[in-house]
Amino acid sequence: MANLTEITNFSSANATEEPDYYDVEYYKEPVWVQAIFISLYGTVSVLGICGNGIVCYIVLGHQRMRTVTNYFIVNLAIGDLLMAAMCVNFTVYATLYTRWPFGEVMCKLVSFCQTISVSVSIYTLVAIGVDRYFAIIHPLRPRMGSKETLFVIGVIWVISVALALPAVLFTTVETAGDATFCTDGSWEDSLVYSLICMVLQYFLPLTVLTAAYIRIGKRIWGRRTPGEVEAERDKKMSESKARLVKMFATIVLLFALCYLPIQIYTIVQDSNQNVLFFYYIKIIYLCALLAAMSNCVYNPFIYCWMNIKFRNGFRSVFRFLPCVTYQGDWNGFKGLRRANTGQTQMETLSTGSRMDRGRWWTHDQAKPNKNGRASNSDGETRTSFM
Repeated sequence: MANLTEITNFSSANATEEPDYYDVEYYKEPVWVQAIFISLYGTVSVLGICGNGIVCYIVLGHQRMRTVTNYFIVNLAIGDLLMAAMCVNFTVYATLYTRWPFGEVMCKLVSFCQTISVSVSIYTLVAIGVDRYFAIIHPLRPRMGSKETLFVIGVIWVISVALALPAVLFTTVETAGDATFCTDGSWEDSLVYSLICMVLQYFLPLTVLTAAYIRIGKRIWGRRTPGEVEAERDKKMSESKARLVKMFATIVLLFALCYLPIQIYTIVQDSNQNVLFFYYIKIIYLCALLAAMSNCVYNPFIYCWMNIKFRNGFRSVFRFLPCVTYQGDWNGFKGLRRANTGQTQMETLSTGSRMDRGRWWTHDQAKPNKNGRASNSDGETRTSFM
């Protein structure tokens, strides 16, 4: 995975490695081009901080939203928050003006945070994919509880920090004439580290996720209803699972597409260092990096678009706007009642359901799993948002 140290490599390399390249001229962006990039990166930063902050508030601020899947969503949002707050603005400045005036501490910190953010995001997606896999492919196996989920999240952060440690140890500020650069150009194993990050943060996780979601898709859409009596129940179960799978598959697909340009750039750069002296290399890098960093913006919009509970949660936050309609009980839980069969049922009051499906309420029969906890047709605990 390309990291921040590559931002200025094409600027410092011509001063430290090849003196003959010192006078190589790059495309000097006119003011209006700089303004466009600054505006785009600034928008990514603001939307990333606000959107993911609201997602954290919706889950952590409301007890009934604190489910296994939602804990992973919060972890994903924290990773995106780290990218939006600590990496985006520093990166665009360093690339546009080919200098690093923020000091060595910030150089190490920003590079460290960028690597952690990418790792946390992709490994959280893997954890969600594995959780969905077992919930759908092996529905009778015990599901993770809150403690197990927090343990997995802790492991994700430990692995992410370990993978980012070289950024702290070897990233430094170098001087060339009157300019300063944040770079790891003097580290002999930087190429090996870059390749390891590329495999561990992109190709390997996406391979695992692709295999998992293909298997899940075959199970959901390839399964036939066993009989007429079970048809309606199985249809609701399948629809519920399909909505959840579609949402997370969309998030994974966006991650893959957003980070593809920077992966191609990294492969080309590592294969041929001469591309660093290409006249328009800064513009190419800025566009590739913008695509990658913009990934921290999209997830809240996906939740709002594809999930009723999060959509109503966003409505509650923006209810001060005249164009936003909001119902007070956005959590959507009308309550629990004891069914005649002795099983607990939950009635879900959803304002989104009224508009989207034309009915006032739906209910999902809870079934005990091996852990003794009630779970719905989606395999989530009773307070699941799906």
